[in-house]
Order: sequence, then structure tokens, then C-alpha cells
Amino acid sequence: MATRAELLRAREELHIAIHAAEEWQDSYKANQDTFRQLLVLAARLETASGEYLHELATRALDYVDWSRLPEPIKADSGPVFNNDDPVWKREETILTAAVIDIITDLVAIGAVSGEALYGYPAGYAGIEYATLDVAIQNAARWHTAQLVSRVTETSRDLIRQAVAKSISMGEDVHEARLRILEEIDNPIRAELIAQTEPVNAYQTGLKHYAKSTGAKTKTWDGLSGACQICSPLIGKTIPIDDLFQLPNGRVIDRPAGHPRCRCSLIYDY
Repeated sequence: MATRAELLRAREELHIAIHAAEEWQDSYKANQDTFRQLLVLAARLETASGEYLHELATRALDYVDWSRLPEPIKADSGPVFNNDDPVWKREETILTAAVIDIITDLVAIGAVSGEALYGYPAGYAGIEYATLDVAIQNAARWHTAQLVSRVTETSRDLIRQAVAKSISMGEDVHEARLRILEEIDNPIRAELIAQTEPVNAYQTGLKHYAKSTGAKTKTWDGLSGACQICSPLIGKTIPIDDLFQLPNGRVIDRPAGHPRCRCSLIYDY
């Protein structure tokens, strides 16, 4: 019988094959080596996120004071440990350790792809490679912190919602615990992370490359069948540090414009 590690590796290879065949904005596939690395890292991120959530599901059962049920649950009180409880800081530390190297590599791949796309070596505009490397490291830490914060906040909310639903349905503690396990150990969450965060990190690395080599403006480049969120931006050119405004009012520096976005940017020198 295959071990869990073997099954996870097989799933990663399947992930790579499936997503390689999907539609991406052309610049992602312009260099097959960097595109392959992007897919590999995205698959690893899905595994790391999924394994974290799988393990969190069991720990989450201890983040509920079962002796207080069935008291009504309020926003940041009730039987579920609140935002300031030390367990959530520990969860952030665990998740950070699981994903930070992958996020760092994704940002770096974006920067490497820039040289393949535009041909300017790092240092072309007088900015040393060491400076670009520091920017990549800082960007990776920032992206990781943002991802960890969102995942942790969502996990807390899911636990609260699961307990509240169990109370409303008159379930006993055993049934409530099963409901928490099902809500937290959810592969769809890991899949969503793996189909959104790699584009965020890759595009961040690409922008740092573009700035280091002297690019002045950026143009949104989307898929031919882009969604209603991204399609109004296609062809729009703005200064490199300005923000794009999405139709929903959100402003962003670069793709991803929404979960599973595969748009990119063209940098102009």
C-alpha cells in the first residue's frame, strides 16, 4: 500500500499535468523552464497548505472550550478561543514555516522569468543584484505574512461557524467535533491557495525585476476569455508604481486580480 508521502507526490504530478494544460497568459509559458518551476512550486504549495490544514483540524478540537457549550457564540467570545489567544500565534508560526520557502522560490522565479522575457540582466539599471535579492526576500516575507494572516482568520471563523451550527441543530459534542474536522480539513481551501498565491508571488518577483532594470510603466495583459473583473483592464497602461482599479472598486498593484487569476503584466522601458 502506498504511503501518504507517495500519494502526495503522485497528486503533485497530477496537479502539474492538469494545470500545465490550462489557459495562462502567454508570458507565463514563454520560458518552459520557469513555467515548469512555477507549476512545481504551486503543487508543493497545495501539498504544504493541505497538510497544514489536515493537522490543524485535529488541533482545532482543543481550541474550543467544550464545557461552555451550548452558550451563545458572539463575534470574538463564546467557547471558541479568541483572536488574542496564544494558540493562534503558534498556528501562524507553524504555517509560516510550512510555506515561506515555497513563497520565496515563487517570488524568485518571477524575477528570473523577467530576464528571460526582457533580456536585461540584473544590474542593467545600476541596481545591484544583491539589492534585488534583498527585495525578493522582503517581498516573500510580506506575502507569507499576508497569506498566513488570511488563512488563520478564515480558520477561526470556520471553527466558530461550525460550533454555532452544531448548537443551532442541537448536535452533541461528538457531532460538533466531527463538523469542525470536516470544515478545517478541506482540500478545496488548499487548492484555492495553490491556484492564487503562486501568481501573486510570481508577479511580485517580476515587478521587482522590472523596477531593477529600469521599466517605467506596466500594461495589464489578460486572457482572451478574461472574466468580468479583469477584462476591463486589458491593455491599460499606468506608471509602474500606480495601482489598477478593478470594476469592484478594489485596487491592486499586479495580478492576481481574483482567485485563480492567470493574467500578467507587460513592462515597458
